[in-house]
Amino acid sequence: MLYSKLFGKTVREAPKDATLASHKLLYQAGYIRELSSGRYMLTPLGFRVEQNIIKIIDEEMAKIGSQRLVVPTFHPLELWQATHRDEVWGEGLSQVTDRRGARFAVGATAEAVMVEFVKKFHPSWRDLPIVLHQFSNKFRDELRARGGLVRAREFVMKDAYSFAADEQALLATYWDQFHAYERIAHRLDIKVIPVEADSGALGGDFCHEFIVPCDWGEDTILTCECGYSANVEKAEFVRDDINSGEAQKPLEAVAQPEWVATMDDNVKHYNLPKARFLKNVVYKTHQGQLVIAVVRGDLDVNESKLAKLVGEGELVPATADDLRTIGTKPGWVHAWGHAARYIGDTSLTTVSNFIGGHKEQTTDTINVNYGRDFTCETLADIAEAQAGAVCGKCGRKQLRVQKGVEFGHVFKYDDFYTKAMGCTFTDSDGKEKYLQMGAYGIGIGRAMAIVAETHHDAYGLVWPQAVAPYQAHLIGMPGAEVTKQAAAVYARLTEAGIEVLFDDREGVSAGVKFSDADLLGLPVRLVVSAKTGAKVEYKNRAQEQTALLTVDELLVRFK
Repeated sequence: MLYSKLFGKTVREAPKDATLASHKLLYQAGYIRELSSGRYMLTPLGFRVEQNIIKIIDEEMAKIGSQRLVVPTFHPLELWQATHRDEVWGEGLSQVTDRRGARFAVGATAEAVMVEFVKKFHPSWRDLPIVLHQFSNKFRDELRARGGLVRAREFVMKDAYSFAADEQALLATYWDQFHAYERIAHRLDIKVIPVEADSGALGGDFCHEFIVPCDWGEDTILTCECGYSANVEKAEFVRDDINSGEAQKPLEAVAQPEWVATMDDNVKHYNLPKARFLKNVVYKTHQGQLVIAVVRGDLDVNESKLAKLVGEGELVPATADDLRTIGTKPGWVHAWGHAARYIGDTSLTTVSNFIGGHKEQTTDTINVNYGRDFTCETLADIAEAQAGAVCGKCGRKQLRVQKGVEFGHVFKYDDFYTKAMGCTFTDSDGKEKYLQMGAYGIGIGRAMAIVAETHHDAYGLVWPQAVAPYQAHLIGMPGAEVTKQAAAVYARLTEAGIEVLFDDREGVSAGVKFSDADLLGLPVRLVVSAKTGAKVEYKNRAQEQTALLTVDELLVRFK
């Protein structure tokens, strides 16, 4: 490809709202442009990178027997309604109505569509397992699109789905995908940590995320030396015992200044650690029901854990207006007695004689004990794990906290979708049984951003060879003879099947050409100049040293 003819050139200024290196560099190097917030166009260079990533993923899917197909972008809304996913996704799911009045969900994910697809063929046990995948645009009305390609509102995603006869067979397909994801990450030259995770709006109760550790990531993971790793939304930890063996004292209402409303206020007033106090945090379901989470004062509520337990989809923090409907206000929420659902954390059993829980204008309660003075609908793990907490798996080591970004996600759904949608197969005994299902996703744009984020230096991108848009960047220095020689080198390399970007621009300084080459980040830079004579200067983008090679030697090296 001649750089003079390439659509999309480098620029020196990055977008003002760009904070991540990948966002800045992909823009400056001419790989992407934003059409509207969270929706990106790929230039020919960006498209080539995307296609290389897709090729790698497609090859690994083929190795585990997955077959590629295509499904429509508009999904009949009733398919989403069958599992109430339309309610769970809420405003994040875009919907349209056609001129005949039919309502559609704009594809955010394709579980329901794939179930309907398989259902139409009514498979038997002889057809199983079925493993299918596609690459298609996904649409998610993110509240805040950010980070360039990291979190977009429209993006290409590889999503795969497996259907099996029983749990054992489903797990076999699940781990096939799991290990394929490890190989994909390796081929993209990115390091991932598989962690236990929450499935969120997609359903199911067993899944893993593949997290790339980084300071800029929006995910938080906790790891232990014992090998346990989990997203903060799922991480299990041991609640340390505060004083559960202390004799319970009589419940008592005591005078308390009105200004004592926060946990820090309590610590200041009573001169006791936060663990001795009750904390009440109020949320609201999409149907408007209030849920009060009760935890130990030194812990925070994990909204994902709580939402999973409540089972009504995403929760949102209650507003002051919401609190007024149950006769209270911020800082005055009771641990019992309001017209709301009460969910307690298991930490409530680690303290004897809590302080708080029933604040009034001039009083609050002390010597409050769970089970004797109040109870919740249920006690469960709804608190967020913190650095230094004891690992919930080994019960010995302390958890470490890391930031990261999700590269891929694998889900085990069992019959969550198939049962609701009546998707069965005929078993060898002639009986109809529900198919067991798994789902597996990788965002292609995000994968591109992650590679760019983990492969760059102060001068620009440093693409791994497997995903680079071209194998080499050929630069011809000024001069008629040199230009002719560079064109001959380009022709030889191209004839040999080597993908080369040839900077053939006239009237552009060597410094600008070198800067553009560094910014574009192709794996190899080749220079033809008066100094190189009949040879070509060869330089690996990630290394400092250069070598002078003949064209024949170049061909051998590339092959």
